[in-house]
Amino acid sequence: MKFEDCYPVEITEVECSCVAGTVLCNHSVALLYQTAHYSALNLTAVPPVLSCTESEQSWHKPRTMGVKPGRVRDMVFVSARPKQRTVGNGVRSKSYKAVQGDLPDPDVLRVAEVYQDFAADLAPLITTMAISADVPVVESTFGTVQEGSPIALQHPLPVSRVIIRHVDAPPPLPLDNYHLEPTCVQFVCSHQQQLELECLSTTLEQSRKIEVATREQSETTEWHDVRRPRITSSRFREVCHVKGSNSA
Repeated sequence: MKFEDCYPVEITEVECSCVAGTVLCNHSVALLYQTAHYSALNLTAVPPVLSCTESEQSWHKPRTMGVKPGRVRDMVFVSARPKQRTVGNGVRSKSYKAVQGDLPDPDVLRVAEVYQDFAADLAPLITTMAISADVPVVESTFGTVQEGSPIALQHPLPVSRVIIRHVDAPPPLPLDNYHLEPTCVQFVCSHQQQLELECLSTTLEQSRKIEVATREQSETTEWHDVRRPRITSSRFREVCHVKGSNSA
């Protein structure tokens, strides 16, 4: 490839060994993009091409949560941020946020009576839903809806493999008239340690909200965010068996 020293730079001659011959083929365009990429990386020579056996293995690097299927209304759209993989601040979809509540009385709507003189292509879509007191209602994500409706089919009650609801469950914690005995451990925290402990503390109302939001455990991002700065029960035995200051 030959270029003319002008602004903007123009290609004067191109030659390739492919079938295209002397025209600007896709091989030449790929070569231009590749050289521009090397220039952006400030490389003085073409880097060697390493095979999969010559490159560094990556099994020791921790994996992320990955992408799992979910509902559209639970998606969070975030902007691209370098060296940051957080979904705390984002825009949630409002497409499926409907008005919750019980269905109105079918006699009040009087859909068939009002639109009986309209043609099928001019009448609103609600006239084709066959709203009647004879059609049973079922539970959905947005409350009680008529059986066979699009909401009942597309948004049924979520079934969890982790959460098991017990009717005779105990009352909410903490129990009345129960308190922990005062500890005999005496330790004076530094200013930084005191700030870290205050950040980890939660109120009773916050703990109940966290419990509801993290019932799916590893299926939710809040579960990972809450566990990350804390010593959880998975490592509690390890902490109890610390010996000496080195392992601590």
